[in-house]
Parts: sequence; C-alpha cells; structure tokens
Amino acid sequence: MIKRFVNKIAVVTGGARGIGAAIAERLGIEGAKVVIFDIDEEAGRIRESMLREKGVEALFIHGDVAVENDIKRCLDEVVRRFGGVDILINNAGIGFSGKSLFDQTLEEWRRIIDTNLTGPYLFSKYFAKSMIERGGGVIINIASTRALQSEPNTEPYSASKGGLVALTHSLAISLGRYGIRVIAVSPGWVDTSRYQIPPREPSLTNLDHLQHPARRVGRPEDIASLVAFLASDEASWVTGVNIVIDGGMTIKMIYLDEDVISNAIDLLTGDHEFAVLIHRLLKEKREKLKEAVELLSHLIKS
Repeated sequence: MIKRFVNKIAVVTGGARGIGAAIAERLGIEGAKVVIFDIDEEAGRIRESMLREKGVEALFIHGDVAVENDIKRCLDEVVRRFGGVDILINNAGIGFSGKSLFDQTLEEWRRIIDTNLTGPYLFSKYFAKSMIERGGGVIINIASTRALQSEPNTEPYSASKGGLVALTHSLAISLGRYGIRVIAVSPGWVDTSRYQIPPREPSLTNLDHLQHPARRVGRPEDIASLVAFLASDEASWVTGVNIVIDGGMTIKMIYLDEDVISNAIDLLTGDHEFAVLIHRLLKEKREKLKEAVELLSHLIKS
C-alpha cells in the first residue's frame, strides 16, 4: 500500500471501535503516527496493541470529547510525544435512545450535542493552533446521512450531525488562511461488527444489502478509504464540503406501491413466486379500490 502519511501525526477521536478504528488503522498503515482518543479505556488499550501488531506507531489517550480539560490534556500529550498534529479526525459520537420526542430528556439532548458537536468544535479549536505552527493540516468531521434525512425520534442525533456539517464549512472559512482544510464525511448504513472489541460476525440479510443501489451495506473500510484520500495531498483542493458515502441510499426515491413491496418480499424471503403472488393481489386490490372511488365519485355527482 502507498505510504501517503509518512512523518504525519493523526489524531482519531473515538478510534477504539467501529469506523474510527478502521480510519486509525488505514492512516497508520499508510505511515502516520496515530493517536487514539477514546472514552473506553479498555477498548482503547486493546486497539492500541492491535495497531502496534500491524506495525503502526500508535498511542492511546483516555478521555471524553465532551470535557474541555480532557481535550487540552490530549493536545499537550500529543505535542509532547510527537511535536504536534497534522490530521484530526473528529469521529467520536453517540447515538440516540429511540424514545419518543415527548419522552426524550434534556439530559439526553445535552449529552448528544456535547459529544457529537461541542466535542469536534473544541478539538478543532485547540488542535488547529498546533496545525498552524506546522504550516497547515486537515480536519475531517465524521457526520452522518441523518444530517440530511431522518427517521422518527432521532432529534438530538440528527441535530448534532446537521450542526457538524454546518460547523465544517464555518471552520473551513475561518482556517483556510492558515492552510487548514476542513471536510465532513457523512456515512450511511455501515456495519461495524468486525471492528468491535471483540470482533463479531455481521448479521445482515439480503434485503439489508440489496436495497442499496450499490447492492451492499457499507463497511468501515469504505469510510477509511475515503478519509485517507481526503487527508492526503491528492485532495488539496477539497475543503468546506460534506461528502455523502452511503451506497446510493440518499438519492433513492421510495414510494410504497406493489412493486416496492413485492421486491422487498422477494429479497427478504428469496421466494420469487410468493413475491409475484403478493404483487398480483396488491394490484388487483388497487384496481378494485380505484373502481370503488370512481363509483363513489359518480354517485356524489349524481
């Protein structure tokens, strides 16, 4: 593999598991010295060892991205050990409870915003100073397609990721004069099973995969590959944008009709004859309903 990051220092928040772990591994394999910052100390120590076994010069620092003093301590340690930072990946984040809007607490809202939005703001604020001293750098914020579209009851998470996209273009304008590029990456559905501790085997159906125009659910390596490109000099003219990487899901129009339902049944069960039967029944019901509406309309007019 090409070594694009020799002599570069990369900090990855939330790098112990999932997408963050894949990004840390990819940057490290390409030559970067990698710092993992994570709230899970046990997972962080294990990931640090795993990276070192792959030949990556890795350092784990324990802390919470929502605690300003932890961020300052992280910067001090990175500067002491490596002299500064060139690449910052704001990846750490937490999800949502799934509770109804009316049952969500202010505490949940604040914790998600503090972690997913305030944390990247503070990391960028403090670490950009070190980048300026080194002549520039790259900040990549891991957002989400939920910044652009939502399911019910995801308000704190969606707001945090939408805010992160807005923070990205604001930082890009503020820091551009110092040679610092800032980019957001918004992943869709990514199965992180193999990057958990301990690793797990994915549990996915054909429907999970084939509903994507790219015909599969995403993998952490997909995001890591894009991030590595964006962090490299090959992307030196890219800044201030949000790049969606989701297998095509956000551009796919979905209207419930007999075609969509029968295709889903076909993918889910693998029983094409049953899917065809369901399609025919739904279409017959639709025609009968149409006839009934026309008759009712005629009677009203009469």
